[in-house]
Amino acid sequence: MQNHRKLWLDIAKGITIILMVVGHTSISNAISSFIYAFHMPLFFIASGFTESYVKYSPLGYIQHKARTIMLPFITYSIIVSFALYLIGKMVFSHLILNGWEGYALWFIPVLYLSSILTMLISFTKNVYLRCGFMISIFLLGSYLSCYQVSLPWTLSTVPYATFLVLIGNELKHIQKWIEAENHYWDIALLFMVTVMVSHFWHLDLAWNHITPVIPLTIGAMAGTLMIFRLSVWIERHIKWCALLLQKVGQETYIVVAFSQVTIMYMNHFFAISPILKYAFLVIVLVLLKYAKDGINRLLRVKIL
Repeated sequence: MQNHRKLWLDIAKGITIILMVVGHTSISNAISSFIYAFHMPLFFIASGFTESYVKYSPLGYIQHKARTIMLPFITYSIIVSFALYLIGKMVFSHLILNGWEGYALWFIPVLYLSSILTMLISFTKNVYLRCGFMISIFLLGSYLSCYQVSLPWTLSTVPYATFLVLIGNELKHIQKWIEAENHYWDIALLFMVTVMVSHFWHLDLAWNHITPVIPLTIGAMAGTLMIFRLSVWIERHIKWCALLLQKVGQETYIVVAFSQVTIMYMNHFFAISPILKYAFLVIVLVLLKYAKDGINRLLRVKIL
């Protein structure tokens, strides 16, 4: 975890990664659409919010992200693909040609590419030119979605994801409002906007289903700001919950990589109640977290 990350942002990631797991269960369409309205956009926006591009040269930034994001991605992809192969859920040739598609690991290479594009655009000091780049990639993402252009490895999502990362970078300008004392009405208002948008339209970034793009973007931003503001409130008023969610938020990579495959293994071998299933999932993820930390310390490289 980077030192400049804020506690409330870790809490927001913790809340959202839990919602991501819930969103992949057998819940009602209304709740699922509400979660999908913002759960993946939040991670892209949060990435842009925390990044500091002045610390690196362009090549240095690319190498830094390759080491911290893509190296663990390759390792996790190998582990997960073999785990899925053992239960007959993986065809390696399909993975190589198409990528992870709807499996949660699709998010990582998209984040890597969108972060690099955002870094390159951030070197543009002219505000109008930077806005022009933002509008251009927004329109490109909309075009790819509208005409259902599907590229391997979820590359069709990269333009819109880059727009979200850029939005996160711009949200730094309203950080004081995000961190201001809660008045509750703003969280309620943002919640209602997200509910209304998700009632009529469904966002799914894994397949670049982002049209109609303007209301879905409004819903994504409203949901993200709602979670941000809620996280600030939790940090200040429910310390034990803040600590727990912070720990979860710091381990989102583990959850992204292994939550789905763990559930698939349980469904394949056991018939257990949902409560026991997700209790077991928590235990597995905690054990994987400590295993990851131990391996990284042993190798002295963040390979996981």
